[in-house]
Amino acid sequence: SLNGTASGIGDLAARVKVNLAGSDRGAFGFLAEGRFPTGNEDDFLGTGHFALRALGIASAQYGTFSPHVNMGYLYRSGKTLNDAFLATVGFDQLVSSWATFAADMIGQWQVGTSPLKLPGPVTFTVPYQRSVNPTSLPNMKDNILDGSLGFKLTTANGVTFVTNALVPLNQGGMRGNVEWTAGVEYTF
Repeated sequence: SLNGTASGIGDLAARVKVNLAGSDRGAFGFLAEGRFPTGNEDDFLGTGHFALRALGIASAQYGTFSPHVNMGYLYRSGKTLNDAFLATVGFDQLVSSWATFAADMIGQWQVGTSPLKLPGPVTFTVPYQRSVNPTSLPNMKDNILDGSLGFKLTTANGVTFVTNALVPLNQGGMRGNVEWTAGVEYTF
């Protein structure tokens, strides 16, 4: 058994989002985000590597239906990490004056071959000869495709409830079966 705790500042991020063009029907913008390795990697407070994400963002408005697409690139420093192409396609649909439904497909495709090498089979000769594969990890790219479904519910007194579920749609990367979030916001 092993347990421990850590506290402190994690990695810091700086983000810039610029609206390049827009109208009542839609808009196009750009987002750049840098993540700086200020957190202690050994205490799981940071990644230990710099990352830069750049995205083109496009959205449209057709009545109560709002489709959007984000496409870009993720640069990761470090010898054990790969860069990735990023894409998100989805929509928001106003269901009523107090409820909005959102759905997205979120993808991340690994660039190049992974620098991590999986161990090969181990051969034992005693008490008899046999080979054992020391890992069940598949030797494939960690491309990630997730589905996201969420709701935003606003009450008359200014309280907003937000809930979202993220579900893996493929076998890439280490992820849970479902990741969910819930939040409450109050405007005053």
